[in-house]
Amino acid sequence: LVEGIREAILELTRESDATERPQIVIAAGMITSNLGLHEVKHVQAPAGLLELASKVQERQFEDLKGISFYFIPGVRSGPGRADLDNIDSIDIMRGEETEVMGALEEIEPIQKGPLLYIHLGSHTKMIQLDAFGRISAGASTLAGELTQSIVEQTILRSSLPETPFATFNPEFFSQGWEHCQRVGFTRALYEVRILQLNSEFSKEDLASFMLGAILSEEFRCLAALTCDAARQQVLLSGLPHLQPAWTFALESHGFSVRQLNAEETERCFLTGMLRIFQQRPARPA
Repeated sequence: LVEGIREAILELTRESDATERPQIVIAAGMITSNLGLHEVKHVQAPAGLLELASKVQERQFEDLKGISFYFIPGVRSGPGRADLDNIDSIDIMRGEETEVMGALEEIEPIQKGPLLYIHLGSHTKMIQLDAFGRISAGASTLAGELTQSIVEQTILRSSLPETPFATFNPEFFSQGWEHCQRVGFTRALYEVRILQLNSEFSKEDLASFMLGAILSEEFRCLAALTCDAARQQVLLSGLPHLQPAWTFALESHGFSVRQLNAEETERCFLTGMLRIFQQRPARPA
């Protein structure tokens, strides 16, 4: 990681007209985990801009002298120690908290009061914000990784189109949802195979059916997080090919949805990093 960062800094220096090298690096996400460059302990929810800024850690590296690194912490919600009774209320995130803080400044309009932020990626991140713009709770799932595994590594690979979610069929999505509720998740997935072998339905429609089954399970988690608090605004970011299905499902359940495209999501993340960095406490003289 250090070597990669050094090369990036050298590239920036070569491309810039300025003679000075970069003086600081602001980092957020998994680079602040035990798998990254420097581990920073999660901030306990409720956590907003000031709570995150107060726990930013500065560090320098021997191989990158003259550059100060500022690492933004993630957020942890729920009790400090997990057991089988409280595990449903515990969640962790790294990176999404920074994106959320930027969204509060960049995205308009945002209703006053509670807000739900959902980021679709390798993991689905459902993040609840309170009336003060603080992350108060969260719920993460393995849906992104699971979907990729189903598409690439199961028998359904031959039942789905090469680009599985390029189109969205609400009717087949709703049918997949209902079948999952009726016969269970794994059976609904297998029904995709049966339909492919015994019907004239297109593979694109079967992909929507499968996605309905997956989101049916996702909404069980969402209902537990929000306590069915419909009508609050949702900001939806992340994988664009999944956003139409999520928007359809959320609006069907009474939520108001604002989709963020890739450019907006990146801007939110960069703004969030900058604002958290700017709000960090001043060093003692």
